[in-house]
Amino acid sequence: MNNVELTQSFVLHARPFKETSLILELFTLDHGRCNVLARGVRGNKKNHKRALLQPFQPLVVSWVGRSDLKTLKDFEASSQSYPLLGIPSLSGLYMNELMLKLLIQWDPHPDIYHSYQSALLRLSQQETPSIVLREFELALIEELGYGIDWQCDIQGEMIEPELDYGFIPQKGFVLLPQAPKGSLKTQGKHIIAIAEHDWQQTGSLALARKVCRTLIDPLVGYKELNSRKLLQQTLAIQS
Repeated sequence: MNNVELTQSFVLHARPFKETSLILELFTLDHGRCNVLARGVRGNKKNHKRALLQPFQPLVVSWVGRSDLKTLKDFEASSQSYPLLGIPSLSGLYMNELMLKLLIQWDPHPDIYHSYQSALLRLSQQETPSIVLREFELALIEELGYGIDWQCDIQGEMIEPELDYGFIPQKGFVLLPQAPKGSLKTQGKHIIAIAEHDWQQTGSLALARKVCRTLIDPLVGYKELNSRKLLQQTLAIQS
């Protein structure tokens, strides 16, 4: 994988390197997450393309190099940037940080790429950010192999809307009398609503948030995600 020509990509994160360069964390359709060195793009007022190297801007990029850190060869916008501001922007940054923490380099996940692009589009169209984030988290967890069954309990029995269940992390739902003490408790109707992405069902969105948090936290080593903390603080101020 020495040279790559024009692969679809998003910038997840950028950090300065020496005086004039950037190290970019990219998420690409064909190669997954990868690092590239963008030489000479900082402080060069004549380089008008530098403004494209921002989050939420669809790109096509090419690179060269033999090491894991490739050198950016060329890049251009593949379409207009997704105009995210406020809570939608913080939601997008949370998705970026989540992928930086959970995806390993050079491991393609085209389904996650398309889910991410769809989420950015929905956020730019002013869809409810909490719904967009929960559906992205669920898709990400499922694609990485950590998903749970939202239609059957851990015994293989169909979830019944009128029954009460407890959630066992990494396993799924179990009828309440069998649930460990202190486990997350919910009604079957809320579990079914999440399976159907029926967010009009009161309580389904809150349950999805709690379950996703329970599944994601051990995957990131129980470390606080800066973007999630900032998003929660901003939501608290607005409410």
